[in-house]
Amino acid sequence: MSFISQISHLNSHLKNIFIIVLLGLSLSACQSTMRQIKDCKQGDWNLIGNKDGLKGLPANFEERRSFCAGVDGDKIKAESASFYQAGWVSGNTQFWQKLGEADGRFPRPATYYQTQIQSEPVTENKTPLNPDAYHMGWRQGNADYWSALGDQDGVAGLPASIEAQRLANAGDIPFNSTAFQSGWARGNQAYWTRLGYEDARQGVSDKMLQQHAKAAEERLVLIRRDAYQLAWDTEIVEYWKRTAWEDATNAWDRYMRRVDAKRRDIKFVEEAYQAMWESRLQAYWRDAGKDDGFGKPQRIDERIANARKDKVFVIEQSRDLYLQAWNVENMRYCSPENAFSFGRQSQYFEVSVCHMTLQARVKHAYGNGQKYEITWREKERVERDIRYALDRRNDADYRIRQLDKDSRKDQDIIKNSKDQNVVKEASNREKRRDQERHDIRRSIRDLNRSLDDLESWRFRHEERLDQLQRSI
Repeated sequence: MSFISQISHLNSHLKNIFIIVLLGLSLSACQSTMRQIKDCKQGDWNLIGNKDGLKGLPANFEERRSFCAGVDGDKIKAESASFYQAGWVSGNTQFWQKLGEADGRFPRPATYYQTQIQSEPVTENKTPLNPDAYHMGWRQGNADYWSALGDQDGVAGLPASIEAQRLANAGDIPFNSTAFQSGWARGNQAYWTRLGYEDARQGVSDKMLQQHAKAAEERLVLIRRDAYQLAWDTEIVEYWKRTAWEDATNAWDRYMRRVDAKRRDIKFVEEAYQAMWESRLQAYWRDAGKDDGFGKPQRIDERIANARKDKVFVIEQSRDLYLQAWNVENMRYCSPENAFSFGRQSQYFEVSVCHMTLQARVKHAYGNGQKYEITWREKERVERDIRYALDRRNDADYRIRQLDKDSRKDQDIIKNSKDQNVVKEASNREKRRDQERHDIRRSIRDLNRSLDDLESWRFRHEERLDQLQRSI
C-alpha cells in the first residue's frame, strides 16, 4: 500500500470515528431534550430547578420557562419561579455536599475545596459556589472514612489503643476520634461475634471463650462476652441440625450424641437435633420408596430388615412414607405413556411390577413404542429421499433454463450469420441441446413420479405414527 493510500485510509477511518462520536452526542442530546419535555409536561418546577442544581448549572428560570412554553404553557404558573428557585437551591446544595462527602471519604483535606472550584466541570458550567454545603458533606465523608478504619481495626481484633497510631499517621487529614471509636466498637463486636460463630459451627465448646478472652487480655483488646455467647448460642443450634442430618443415615442417634456432647463439654440442643434427625429419616424412606417405585418391586420389608446394616434407622412412619412414594412412582412407571417411551428407546421394561389390570395395556403401549420408532426412522428416510429428489429436480430445471438461454444465442446465429461454417456449428450444438433437453425432461418426469410415491409413503407413515400414539 502506498503512502498516499495509507493516508487516505487513515482519513477515512478518522472520519468514521468522528461520525460515530457525533451520532453518540446527538443521541445524548436528544435524550436530554426528551427528559426536559417530560419535565415540562409534568409541570413540577421544584423538580426542574432541583435537576439544574444537581447538575451544577446556574439557576436559569427564564431559559427553562421559555423552553416549556413551547411544550405546555398551561403548566407555567405565577408561583413557578419561586418553586424553581427553591428546587435549584436544594439541588446546588446536594451537588456540593456530594463533592465534599466524596472528598472526605477519599480521603482529602477540607482545603481540597479550592481545587474543586477550579475543576473543569465547575468552571465550564459556571457552577455557583457553596462552601458551606461542601464542608457539610466533607465532614460527613471524613467521619465515614475514620469510622470505616475503626471498624476495620476492630474486626481485625486490634486494641482500642490503635487509635493513637491512626492519629499519628493521619497527616493532613483531620482525625475524627468520635467516628473512629464508634467504628472500632462496631468492629470489635463483629470480631467477637465471628469467634462465637466459628467455634459453634465447628462444634467447639463455648468454654473456648475463656481462651479467647485470655488472648485478648494479653493484646489489651476489649472482651465482648455477650457478643460471643449470642453468636455461639445461635449457631450451635444449626451445628446440631447439620450433625443430625448426617447422623440419621450413619447409625448415630440422640442417645449417642448426648454422650458425645458431654464428652466434648458442649451444649446439646436435643430438640433441634431430634427434629432434623427425624426429617432426614423421613426423606430417606420417602426417597427409598421413590427409587424402588420406578421399575422395581416393593421392598419395604427387605429394607427394614437391612436397616442396621445400611446404617439407617426405622421410624414409625417408615412403612407409610415408603409405600406412598412407591405407589406414586409405580403408577408413573406403569403409565402407558412411559411404557411407550421405553419401547421407542428399546429399553428393558419390567412389566411384572405393574398391577395385573395394567399389564396388558402396558405391553401394548411398549409394543406401539417400538413400532413407532421403526416407522419414525422409515419416515425420516423417506423425507431424506424427498429432499434429494427435489434437489435433483431443481438442478434439472436450472439446466433446462441454461440450455434455453444458450439456444437463443445459437438461434440468432443461425438466423443472421452468413458464415455457413458458423451456422453449421450452431446447428450441431442445437441438436445436442435438443437431445439433452429430451433426456432431462424424461428424468424430471421420472423424478416427479418418484416424488409422488415418496409423498404418498410419507403420508402413510404420518398416519401410522398418529394411530400408534393414539392407541396406547
